[in-house]
Amino acid sequence: MNDASPNPWLVLRTRSRQENVVQEVLRQRQIHSYLPKHREPAKPTETALFPGYIFVQPRPEQVSALRTVRGSCGLLMSCGRHAQVAANDVLAIRIMVGSGAPLDVHADLVAGQPMEVIAGPFKHAQGQFVSVGRQRRLVINLHLIGRGLSVEIDAAHVRPLADAA
Repeated sequence: MNDASPNPWLVLRTRSRQENVVQEVLRQRQIHSYLPKHREPAKPTETALFPGYIFVQPRPEQVSALRTVRGSCGLLMSCGRHAQVAANDVLAIRIMVGSGAPLDVHADLVAGQPMEVIAGPFKHAQGQFVSVGRQRRLVINLHLIGRGLSVEIDAAHVRPLADAA
């Protein structure tokens, strides 16, 4: 599940409810992208996990073409440069979405200690472990888009990251 591409993950903003249209244009232009989706309770179709955002991994010569993608609003910027998302964060989202477990997106969870999942369906995902009431949750913080992704996880299935102080 390791991403072998040397190109960084960027965040492409989309117009409201245009994620699928943008995803299709990116596919047609052969621009590597990832649109995480989930099924919300009481809704028959899958929806974007992070509405208004698609992760893209363009080759350098494809970056300028992102400006002309129908339904997009351009790349997310940070300090005058294209904001990048760590490949480990994208991998963790893929693992969590692929598990089929119910997911919740949170805008304001307080981050805890960096953790790695060592067992269960989320094995190899990294995030921050926090307590929410009596529930334990693994939280993957995507600071660039102001969102965090959480899922219920057994505390016995995580361990602190070795390089975390």
